[in-house]
Amino acid sequence: MLVPIFILVAGIGTTMKVLVIVSGCLWPVLLNAIEGVRARDEVLEDTCRAYGIGGAARLRHLVLPAASPQIVTGMRQTLAIGIILMVISEMFAASSGLGFTIVQFQRGFAIPEMWSGILLLGLLGVVLSLVFRLFENRVLAWYYGLRRAQRGGP
Repeated sequence: MLVPIFILVAGIGTTMKVLVIVSGCLWPVLLNAIEGVRARDEVLEDTCRAYGIGGAARLRHLVLPAASPQIVTGMRQTLAIGIILMVISEMFAASSGLGFTIVQFQRGFAIPEMWSGILLLGLLGVVLSLVFRLFENRVLAWYYGLRRAQRGGP
């Protein structure tokens, strides 16, 4: 819905594509971060207050660990949204890119080539999802270990 507005503001080009992607990807991460900060453990909050931990130490030891699972969840949602918005912005107003190429093949009735572009897009999504899963397992290893310990599993 915002693509035509961004075309008017930024013109047709890379700036418009970046604005579309950033505007769509900002909100899931931001809203999940807010929810993660709001859902802090009250006992940990009281412990920080009792020990006089404040400022940067409080942010590093209480707020970021409490919010990081939610932030990563927002980033996972943003990955899919970003790919979709990239293709949509290229389909509407671009002279290059995967979305532009798919539309050009469709308009030229090159159906096998169009489907190859769509399959390439799906493969890109799968590969990025697997890479993000590796990133998530690395960043949140402490969180998954804590959850396994709480369940009593290996």
